[in-house]
Amino acid sequence: KRQPASEQRRLFPEFAEAADELALDHEETQAAFLKVSQSFLSEGQREAVEKLDQRLEEMSGADNARLWTAEALGSAPEWEQVRGLAAVVLREMGWPLETPPPDRGAIYVGPPKE
Repeated sequence: KRQPASEQRRLFPEFAEAADELALDHEETQAAFLKVSQSFLSEGQREAVEKLDQRLEEMSGADNARLWTAEALGSAPEWEQVRGLAAVVLREMGWPLETPPPDRGAIYVGPPKE
């Protein structure tokens, strides 16, 4: 089972590009997580995290700018693949598949007020 795109968009303010924010969240936590827990991860856990990271990396860059919108988050097959890979990471880690709380202490800078 995977979290739907609507749940992912709900985690961020309307003005934030949810797709971009999801990838940034993953990038920040993945690097720190692997450094700390590399020796504690099973082969399956390490492989699941690496596959998710690799897929997001493949989606990066100017050639894939179309993927980094709220619309693409809900309709692009690439994001469905990411959600599937994320579900595998959760399963491998033994973590529940549940929606994170919307208030995670993050700060977002919105567009300038007129």
